[in-house]
Amino acid sequence: MELRQLEYFLMLCEEMQFTRAAERLNIAQPTLSQQIKVLENEVNTPLFNRIGKKITLTEAGQILYRQAQTIFQTLQTTKMQMQQLTTLEKGVLRVGALPGELTNIVSDLVLKFMHKYPHIQVTVTSGEDIHTLLKNNTIDFGFSFSPLIENYDEQFLEIPLYTEKFCYVESKNTTRHLDESVNLRHIIMEPLVLFPNTHLCRRILNAAAKSDKLTVEPKFETSSIPAIFQFVEQGLGGTIVAKTLFDFHASDKLQAYIIQHPLLERETLLIYQKERQQSPVFKAFLELLKPALTNYQLALSANSL
Repeated sequence: MELRQLEYFLMLCEEMQFTRAAERLNIAQPTLSQQIKVLENEVNTPLFNRIGKKITLTEAGQILYRQAQTIFQTLQTTKMQMQQLTTLEKGVLRVGALPGELTNIVSDLVLKFMHKYPHIQVTVTSGEDIHTLLKNNTIDFGFSFSPLIENYDEQFLEIPLYTEKFCYVESKNTTRHLDESVNLRHIIMEPLVLFPNTHLCRRILNAAAKSDKLTVEPKFETSSIPAIFQFVEQGLGGTIVAKTLFDFHASDKLQAYIIQHPLLERETLLIYQKERQQSPVFKAFLELLKPALTNYQLALSANSL
């Protein structure tokens, strides 16, 4: 059963006369009659009662008429929805990001995207393993950091976006004065409020300290970002965090100093599967991404988007 045959059948149902139906289809009447006969042979039952020059639908013909209408309506709806994907009037955007400041940045980007494309359904998934989320088809693309990429996987494309440094943050109420940048050795002995060892930020700090034969012994540990900055504001200690995390929680009670250390910096990556066909929605997000990151005053990588 071909769509062309169903199209002929529906036109004949509308006209109930072979000659007029053939004229509207711009085909010869014998061709129309032959195709209807082929259709009847395929379903093994007459579709029309032929009474002289008049025709009427049989019971089987009425069933096929209703189903054929549904088929063409579904096709039309499908075509319209596919066109909406191209025009960004419909679609889905599934983004993954590491927990913490990267999720905050991505959520802020998504908010800008939704203002521009309000009909797109968007989800942001926070997870420690972006590659697994991609492999499981949970997300379409994700954001991660280069220190996490230990084994390169050829099925993924990893685009560097920007590089950020770590900073030492303390209360503005402290009486001493530090330079705009500081050395890790000078601040590691200060009372510190840090993330626990399971947190990526802490693991990077531990690795930097180990390379300098230093020991990290925080005064207090917590996974709560607001709690860390509240402790620092109250003068209970300083903290060491990524610069973007500080920027998201900066206040007039805090001051930050960039730490000069080759290991205390990281590159943010956009990751997606090479073989996956990227949708117009994804391409629209990429167009928004670079100018949005520039507004954060981040150091975009040379081979960025």
